[in-house]
Amino acid sequence: MRPTPLGVLRTAYVLVAALVAATVLPRFGMAPQWVPDLVLVGVVATAVLRGPVHGALVGLLAGWVAELMPPAGTPLGLTQLLTMVAGLVSGLFRRPSSRSRLRAPAALLAAAGVVLIGRLASAVLAEGSVDLGDGAWRLTSTVAVGVLLLPVLLAIDRSLVRRRLG
Repeated sequence: MRPTPLGVLRTAYVLVAALVAATVLPRFGMAPQWVPDLVLVGVVATAVLRGPVHGALVGLLAGWVAELMPPAGTPLGLTQLLTMVAGLVSGLFRRPSSRSRLRAPAALLAAAGVVLIGRLASAVLAEGSVDLGDGAWRLTSTVAVGVLLLPVLLAIDRSLVRRRLG
């Protein structure tokens, strides 16, 4: 099977997003709770256009990439599982006939909520307590950045599919 330009672009986005979130943003002095989940934004962009099964598969693979990036603060496999479920949930927002501009941000909000709930549950089980503030700030930053990035990613994806490159 030959890789498509769209597949290469998605892979490059996930790798660059994981590297930026793990290395570049912390060097600018950004607090860990403010670092947006850029990988999740790419998973949502794919899932909204392709559906829940494709979203779950891309989420699983993107979760593996994100898990390999430092710092490793979550239990092994949690990032993959949460990103996979987030891709599945955001894929449920796929509507081929709809061009609503609110569909992708709503899918991102749902996916970020899934990741937040999973991480909070993991923290409660592991430590017995949780800081809701950090999770809420991360959710806010992810949705804010996602609202800006999603239209660009969706437009690129649609243009490549129209040109039969995807």
